[in-house]
Amino acid sequence: MAKLNLNPGETMIGSGQMSLYLKQGLGKKPFQGNVFVTNQRACFKISMMPGEPDMNLPLEEIKGFSVGKIALFTAVTIHSKSGETYPLTGFPAKKLQDWLRQAGVQEL
Repeated sequence: MAKLNLNPGETMIGSGQMSLYLKQGLGKKPFQGNVFVTNQRACFKISMMPGEPDMNLPLEEIKGFSVGKIALFTAVTIHSKSGETYPLTGFPAKKLQDWLRQAGVQEL
């Protein structure tokens, strides 16, 4: 599992392997990686891409999250205040909802 470099005073609430759906041409394509929720932010790092997280949202920039379906999978979509969406699927989908709630993010 990938590691997240924590900021001073930052604590991990939860993390797990999931897929993030990113725009590719006219559609969206899933990228495997790890989601991290801390007391300061929500992040996603694509497994095969070293470096900075592909999603790195401070909690104050998150409008909320919604739950739906992508194909047969439960999808948790994180909504930023700037209008971007980050749909995530994978086995920890239910846990991700709990982690976001613990971080103070509301369900939309």
